[in-house]
Amino acid sequence: MRARGWTLVELVMVVVIVGTLAVFIGPLLLNTVAAYDRTEGTVTTYAKMRYAMERMAREVRAIRRNPADTTAFDIASMTPANFTFTREDGTQVSIVAAGGNVTLTYVGTGAGVLTDQVSAFNLAYYRQDGATAAAGATDVAFVEIAMTLADAPNSYPNRLRLALRNPQ
Repeated sequence: MRARGWTLVELVMVVVIVGTLAVFIGPLLLNTVAAYDRTEGTVTTYAKMRYAMERMAREVRAIRRNPADTTAFDIASMTPANFTFTREDGTQVSIVAAGGNVTLTYVGTGAGVLTDQVSAFNLAYYRQDGATAAAGATDVAFVEIAMTLADAPNSYPNRLRLALRNPQ
């Protein structure tokens, strides 16, 4: 009577075949997982960028006219890293870039970080004719937000120009 089971030669052949498959499929699977991680990081960074840009745009579009001079907007401060203005509902809003973060502050209410990972941030102010508006100018017609987020080793720039079209 013959015993049932596998011979040593058959077991060695199976181990050799499985080992060969593992040598070829292993790096493929590792590269796939690494590509997924990179893509997930990029998607997360773009989501942060999109959220921050849309939120800043929404706030800037709600800027009100200056009650003392209705030909100008109610802007308290305008620097490359800080924009403070008053919305239509009377709330003073500050957009501030510092320490790798962009913060949105409602004066007297609270503040929140819009995004982190900021490697570059700049606010520029333009007149209706496209020329740069001077600090404290009353003829600001456009605000340009330029922001770059970093996710090592990549950086993701974005720029948005907003027209201040709040009617008088």
